[in-house]
Amino acid sequence: MNEEEEALEALMVAKQIKKKKKKTGGEGGENGDGAVRRKKKKKKKPSAAQLEDQIEADASNNGNYGEGVAVTAVANAMVNAETKGGYDKLDEDGGGGFVELTEKGGYHDHDSDDVIELEQERNMGNGHDVNNGDGEGRYGETLTADAAYTFEADTEIMAEINQEGLVQVDEAGGIQAFVAETIAIDGDAVGIIKSDAEVETEEKKKYTNYFCGAVFVLVVVIIAVAVPVTLKVAKGRQRTIVREITNDPTQVPSGMPSDVPSSMPSSTRFTQIVRKLTYLSGDALKVQGSPQYRAAMWMADDDPIKNIRTGGTGLDLDDNGFEQRYVMALFYYAMDGIRWKQSQGWLGEDSVCEWFGIEGSSDGCPTGCIERSDYVGDYDKVCRIAMGKRNHLLGQLPSELSILTELRWFEIQDDYVKGTIPKSIGTSWTKVHTILLGDNFLYGGFPETFENNNILGTIFIDQNKFNSTFPNVVATMKNLKWLDAEHNNFSGTMPSTIGNLKYLRILNVNNNSMTGYLPDSWDENNLIEDFEVEDNNFKGKLPPSLAKARFLKDFRASRNQLSGEIPEEYYEWENLEELYLDGNDMVGELPQSAVPFYSGLQELSIHSNGFSGRFPVEHFE
Repeated sequence: MNEEEEALEALMVAKQIKKKKKKTGGEGGENGDGAVRRKKKKKKKPSAAQLEDQIEADASNNGNYGEGVAVTAVANAMVNAETKGGYDKLDEDGGGGFVELTEKGGYHDHDSDDVIELEQERNMGNGHDVNNGDGEGRYGETLTADAAYTFEADTEIMAEINQEGLVQVDEAGGIQAFVAETIAIDGDAVGIIKSDAEVETEEKKKYTNYFCGAVFVLVVVIIAVAVPVTLKVAKGRQRTIVREITNDPTQVPSGMPSDVPSSMPSSTRFTQIVRKLTYLSGDALKVQGSPQYRAAMWMADDDPIKNIRTGGTGLDLDDNGFEQRYVMALFYYAMDGIRWKQSQGWLGEDSVCEWFGIEGSSDGCPTGCIERSDYVGDYDKVCRIAMGKRNHLLGQLPSELSILTELRWFEIQDDYVKGTIPKSIGTSWTKVHTILLGDNFLYGGFPETFENNNILGTIFIDQNKFNSTFPNVVATMKNLKWLDAEHNNFSGTMPSTIGNLKYLRILNVNNNSMTGYLPDSWDENNLIEDFEVEDNNFKGKLPPSLAKARFLKDFRASRNQLSGEIPEEYYEWENLEELYLDGNDMVGELPQSAVPFYSGLQELSIHSNGFSGRFPVEHFE
């Protein structure tokens, strides 16, 4: 009989032993409920000889195998069958079962009644000794056809195992065939491990618990973040009312009347206001959020001024002060009035004549508005807007300011006015005498519409962003007394007729980009006291006629491209106090004798030129 046949005979004997156990009801291997208990601890490792004797005795007692089956033959048969890559079929009792050899040297009995699985796990290179019958071999080595598995058994151990009900032990002390989930065999212990189905179930439970925990944490985080944000948004939410302008007023009344009724329903009133003011503000009234739109809405719904005729609030559309009040409300919205440092009275119930910057006294406007007692001007018309310096005005000047025809004084300095000066005010502000817009962000040019204005006397447009040619219109303002246009980007030439402005006292165009020649049209009637043209690109000689300006005290022309000598006529200046000519291309000598030129001179700067000769220090002691 060859080795394969011996292996098959051994397997058939094992199956018969198992069937015999089922018929007799088994022996003390169960724990009351039929469940096989697991071995807790191995006390002693049985020897290979003892295990072989027990298997042979068990086979002999059953009378089915007289020669005995060695475990080594079974192992050899399994290795040989695995090497061939197939599996042997059994036909026991007419059954169609078969034994499948596994990759790890075990086998599966696919009989329809029971399954026996033996799995040998190898710890590659762990150094444990395995006895192959000759005392040689280690785990981790590849089995050959001559290799064998050996088992050691001990009678005391087997009796203890049988007593604990872990496995079935026959009368000879051998291990009967039994069904186990998986038997793990290593060099130290024998134990039952869990099946793949149980491991998979526990893994699913573990990951399910992880997933549920993660979802719970996520929900808590979302609630912790969402609740404060929702409360904050709800707290800061504002209600925005958008009013639609239709061609025909609606006849449907509002749902709830106001405490103090206005002169007419709000929706109708707003539409009528828009129609009345379209000539002044155009389509800007229909642009939601524009200063014109907001001012019209305020006039329609929120103006608290008392209406004497109706007993409500808000001026009638035909009131003489209606348009003026609208323009001042528009000025407030256009210049970001909510951020002003001083805004007392604005959008209040009082007349606009009582609002900050309007009330007060200025030259030609003693009370902010023209009073009834004035013999010049229209009653209750604004004549003064003086917002002062650094009052945080921000925005563009609205062209609607042109309706303030009685305006005398207009002042916004050191603030954030941007854009251009509306041309419309040049033709309507015919009575204004002071415009103070210094240190803002205006650009473009000064409107030519101020041409031949014989009232305007003071213009401050210094330190802005003006970038046009120098406004020749100033030469037509016969009453001009003070023009400050320094620190801009004006270009072009200075009008040669500017010397005809007999009342001009201060002319300052320092720090621009002007070119050409200095005007030479001065005479004894000029009242010029301060003439400054520093940091430009003027060229040529100094104008000799300037010596006739007998009231001149300060002449500054540094850092230009001036050339030639200092005119001898200049030595006759009696009131000159400051002379700055440094940074030019001038030449010649200074006078050595005591002339009136030195009598009142306090500051003299002529460095960075080509002057020669001796400097008369004795006249400056």
